[in-house]
Amino acid sequence: MNVSGLNKDEVLGKLGLVTGKLMKLSRPDNESELQKLGEDAERRGYFARDFGMEEWDWPQGVGLYGLQKLDRHFGDGRYQAYTKPWMARQLEKGLPSRNINTTAPLLSLMELEEAGELSLEWVDWLMHGLPRTLEQGYQHVTTGADKHEVSLHDNEIWIDTLFMAILFTAKMGVKYDNLQWRETSLHQLLLHIKYLYDKKTGLFFHGWHFAEQHNFSEAFWCRGNGWFTLGLPEYLELMRPYLQDGIFAYLQQILQSQADALLACQSADGLWHTLLDDPGSYTETSGSAAIAAGILSGVRGGLLPETYAEPALRAIRAVLDRIDGEGTVLGVSSGTPIGAAKEDYKGIIIAPMAYGQALALVALGEALHYC
Repeated sequence: MNVSGLNKDEVLGKLGLVTGKLMKLSRPDNESELQKLGEDAERRGYFARDFGMEEWDWPQGVGLYGLQKLDRHFGDGRYQAYTKPWMARQLEKGLPSRNINTTAPLLSLMELEEAGELSLEWVDWLMHGLPRTLEQGYQHVTTGADKHEVSLHDNEIWIDTLFMAILFTAKMGVKYDNLQWRETSLHQLLLHIKYLYDKKTGLFFHGWHFAEQHNFSEAFWCRGNGWFTLGLPEYLELMRPYLQDGIFAYLQQILQSQADALLACQSADGLWHTLLDDPGSYTETSGSAAIAAGILSGVRGGLLPETYAEPALRAIRAVLDRIDGEGTVLGVSSGTPIGAAKEDYKGIIIAPMAYGQALALVALGEALHYC
């Protein structure tokens, strides 16, 4: 029975459009204008490598993740049909530096036989090569000025890391029955909660600096919270056989506390503002899609109360309204560095992004369970 008020044919139609657009996503139409940002470019979120699907970095990794989720839903093989030649092209061009963000493509690729050796090499690098913060956290190393360089972000952890690297570590630990990798993933998850979860609000800060002992501008960034909302149910489903009851209950309670806080600041149109607690900031589609998908996944998995589905489905309706006739997901903020001030988040540019397409796919796929 359809309890969502959603039109299944509309959802399926938009899924098809968004998928097609993702697989042929190109550079933004206004890129010449964006290039004029100069020294202000990175602060505003213009990273040339982030656009389209023909790079190996986190936006494309999330794109692959979205296609994989869709493939599992329909079981028609579209993921592998797209991904195998995609991976071959990237290997031929040469892979970028290993860092947190460039780990993201392997979250999906690791399931392909052709990526087995690379995945094993990469998880070994996470264990022994990735710089660590104080308390042995995964330091949020990212791609530098070109794809072979890195930006170290010394002693920093970011909320993004759960989705970009911790899930991969856990999946590898489960696939290869490797206790060290599973336990490392759990330690990283708990450490990120320790320093990024705000007990006063139930939301997550963007990052933590161990040396300077602060959460930067203390911004509650929408997509950053979305990485947690979407990633934790998947982590709990994957790791449930290996988690003690007390640890599982603790993580489930964190998820519900965050969901409570998110639903309390959901905007009237069903989406969330890019600064969750600032109604003066724009509503942002990719983070909203991730939050909605995570809440629906949590309800479906028995991690969240069933009553949480209705407001999440309201967000789905708003996401549908932001998909244009060509399948482009509108209202998506570009790659977002940690802002020195909260106002910096309001200046991040809006552009079609692979992860915007993918997170919409994941959200609409979850919504089909309610149609």
